[in-house]
Amino acid sequence: MSNLKSIAVSSMLTKLIAANVIVFVILKVAELVTFLFSSPLAMDDVAFEYLAVPADLSKLASRFWTPLTYMFLHDGFLHILGNMLWLFFLGKVFFDIFNGRRLFAVYILGGLSGALFYVAAYNLFPAFESVRPLSCCMGASAAVSAVVIAVCVYKPKEKLYFFGILPVELKWLGIIYVLIDLLSIAGNNPGGHISHLGGAAFGATFALCLQKGKDITQWFCSITDTVVSWFGSDNSTKRPKMKVTFNKSCDTEYAEATTVSDEEYNRRKHDENEQIDRILEKISKSGYDHLTKEEKDFLFRASRK
Repeated sequence: MSNLKSIAVSSMLTKLIAANVIVFVILKVAELVTFLFSSPLAMDDVAFEYLAVPADLSKLASRFWTPLTYMFLHDGFLHILGNMLWLFFLGKVFFDIFNGRRLFAVYILGGLSGALFYVAAYNLFPAFESVRPLSCCMGASAAVSAVVIAVCVYKPKEKLYFFGILPVELKWLGIIYVLIDLLSIAGNNPGGHISHLGGAAFGATFALCLQKGKDITQWFCSITDTVVSWFGSDNSTKRPKMKVTFNKSCDTEYAEATTVSDEEYNRRKHDENEQIDRILEKISKSGYDHLTKEEKDFLFRASRK
C-alpha cells in the first residue's frame, strides 16, 4: 500500500516539477546560444511573447494557448526555485489528503483560474490601462497557490512542522499566504499577485466543494483519463493482441486463458487504477483498518504487479 502511494506521489510531482525545469533549462540554453552568436533575436523575449499570457485581449486571442503555457514559464532561477519548493512540499501533503489525479487537475485548473483573474483585472481596473498593451504574466505560482490553499482549506487544523520543530496550522499558513499576495497588489508585480489570488480562489473552491461531497475536478480528470487511454496505460501504446492467463492464486476467482483486445486491456487498466484511487482515498480519510476484506485483497494484488 505504501509503495503504491509513494509511486503515485513521486510520479505526479516529478512530472509537474520536471516539466517546469525542462522548459526553464531549454529556454536558458537557447538564450545562451543566441547571446554567444550575437543573434539580434533575443530568445527570452520570444519565449515571453509567445508563451506568457498577455493582458491585452486582442493579443490573447491570437495566442490562445498561453493560459496553459504560462504556468510552466519562469523568468529566473529564484523564481522557479521558490515555486518548485512550494509544489514539492505541499504537493506531498495534498496527495496524503486527496490523490495524484486531483493534484494534476488542481494544478492545471488553478493555473487557468490565475490567468483568468489576471486578464480580467487588467481589463477592468483603470490602474492597469496604461500598462495593459505590454503586460504579460508567467510562472507556476497561480497553479501552486491552488494546491497550497486547497490543502489549507480542506484540513485547516492539520499542522506542518517547519524545520522539523516549528508547528504551524495549515489555516494560518493559508491566511498568511493569501494576505501577502493581497497586500502586494499595489507593489511592483500586481499581475503576478492577482494571478496567485486566482489560483488560491480555485483551490479554496475545490476544497469547500469536496467537503460537501462534490468534486469540481471530476470532469477534468475524466477528460485526462480518456486522453491517456488513447495512448495506452503505463506506457503501453498500441499493444498487440496477447494471451493473458489468470492463475488461481492470491484469491483470484478465475483460472482461464483469454485473448483481449487493446481496448479491453486499456479499459481494465483504467478500472483498476480508478479502484486503487478510491481505496487510497478511503485510507486517507478513514484509515487502513476500515477497508473491507475485498478492498484489502485487491490492494495487495495490485501492489504485487
